[in-house]
Amino acid sequence: MNFSRRLHWLLAATCVLVLGLGNQPLFAQDSLPAAILQEPDELSADAKATIDSFIDAQVVRLQSSDPEQVALGRSLLAEPFGLGSTPVFTLYYSQAIAQRVSPLLVPNGPLMTRLNIAIVTAKLSGRSLVTVLKAGADDPSPAVRYWIAKSVGAAAKNKRLSKPEQQEVLDVMAARLKAEDSSLVLEQVMLALSEIELPEAIQKVLDGLDARVIFHKQNPGVRFKPVHGGMQQLWSKLIAQRAGNQNVDREQKELARIAFRYYALIAEQMSAGNDNPDDDEAEAIKQDKASMAGICGRVMDDIARQVARINPPQLVDPNNAAELKVSVDRWREVLKAPPFNFTDEQLAVGEQAPAE
Repeated sequence: MNFSRRLHWLLAATCVLVLGLGNQPLFAQDSLPAAILQEPDELSADAKATIDSFIDAQVVRLQSSDPEQVALGRSLLAEPFGLGSTPVFTLYYSQAIAQRVSPLLVPNGPLMTRLNIAIVTAKLSGRSLVTVLKAGADDPSPAVRYWIAKSVGAAAKNKRLSKPEQQEVLDVMAARLKAEDSSLVLEQVMLALSEIELPEAIQKVLDGLDARVIFHKQNPGVRFKPVHGGMQQLWSKLIAQRAGNQNVDREQKELARIAFRYYALIAEQMSAGNDNPDDDEAEAIKQDKASMAGICGRVMDDIARQVARINPPQLVDPNNAAELKVSVDRWREVLKAPPFNFTDEQLAVGEQAPAE
């Protein structure tokens, strides 16, 4: 069973374990008074103490060895977010949760506790989410990293992060983009970064895509699907900005360079052949490579036409290794000529040149 399948199995199993046990009866002592949830102005000291006690009780449950208690704690922590609570309550409640759960996101802590904390993170926003992200972004479990990255993407998409908070999220997720070895987690990181509105987010994604060429060179069996999605999203974002008369020529040319590095790497890998051509897994890997080569070719073609104003080489069948190899040589010459002017070193598969 390959790594990707093992991770799919892990995520499916943990979903059943952490989500399938939450239909427990709610008792009076396991809920917060409606008056606290609906406080419009300022929480009193007594109200804050009540909230703190409620959260503490659920956090104790999260750390239990009893799966039913763990699921109940997670369910009760999440419940107040869906009860029409006021911004005053939600802000204090979110911050109090983050303060109590982030110290539990330690590598040697119980995996079940960390997973449930990561799932609760989906309800957080703003500073509270940033606190948990910083604590758990590099968790040793890909399942934990997956849920936290997914939560960040949802918060960014739904405008639940201020500009300063987006900056902090951007820095953490960009580092994760370069280091991530799980394709499922990487996909969520890419989605999260694509939702961040800061101008520098584009360069962070470019840097991350560039850095991962070497990862794929060293791991030829790893799927390109997550970086395929990241490149597609970034390309679409740049096209939209171009249509809005924003000057993104430098970023588009840099994307063309990065697309070429993937294109050349895939041509190299496809030319190497496969000892088991009838193997289903090998065929799936080949199709994944062809799909990535296809998007890279279209990216370069668009940028050559729209930005460089030149006629690019003819698009080829990405399933044909011989055509890809010839196409790589043609594209290399295009990208070395004006207005691109990239060097052989910048275009080399085995090098990661800094953006100019």
